[in-house]
Amino acid sequence: MILPSSRFPLSRRSGFTLLELMVVIGIIAALLVAVVPAVNSLSKSSGRKAAISNLVGAMEQARAQAIKSGEATYVVFPTFSSGTAQTTLERYNHHSYAIFEADPGNPAQPKQLTNWKSLPTGVSIRQSSLAALPLASALSPAATIAFSPDKAADVEFRCLQFHSNGAVESPSTNVTLVVFEGFVNGMSETVTSKKDSSGNPAATESVTISHLTGRASYSNQ
Repeated sequence: MILPSSRFPLSRRSGFTLLELMVVIGIIAALLVAVVPAVNSLSKSSGRKAAISNLVGAMEQARAQAIKSGEATYVVFPTFSSGTAQTTLERYNHHSYAIFEADPGNPAQPKQLTNWKSLPTGVSIRQSSLAALPLASALSPAATIAFSPDKAADVEFRCLQFHSNGAVESPSTNVTLVVFEGFVNGMSETVTSKKDSSGNPAATESVTISHLTGRASYSNQ
């Protein structure tokens, strides 16, 4: 039997009103404003920490190799004049390193043990950090380093030299390498993160290499 429709009225269709949709969109927008900067900051911090991890690994590898082989090893950092090709500057300037080992048969030209390795994108080593390291050409004996990625580049090589006992032979002090968000062009640093009152990067990470032991460790600045 069919009951009268008046006893069972059609149910109203459920849905969102325009006002409700606008409220939801507003909440999502507010959350994005709050979350995106935090995510970006975390990503940048991860890049700096990854750079430090890479540098610590390079120091430990060079130190271990010096002890193992009984020959001096070098962690070499290329620095370039502003006249170098921009692609080379972006990839290698204050942004890369390689490990070399002294060659008893040719003391003036160390053997390259690793490829040139770049730090994470957007992270560089501070100009003052590398300026504190000796030039490869000023070591005793002077080391001639070849830079195969760009043979036409005007390049200077800064380096740490490890003794066969694992200590840092040159320079004769502890070394601190500081990485920041930005890049170096010649003697000029461009900071791409927040700056402090002196114009220096507000966020940095650093690694310190002991002169006496050659061990590398993370250090808070």
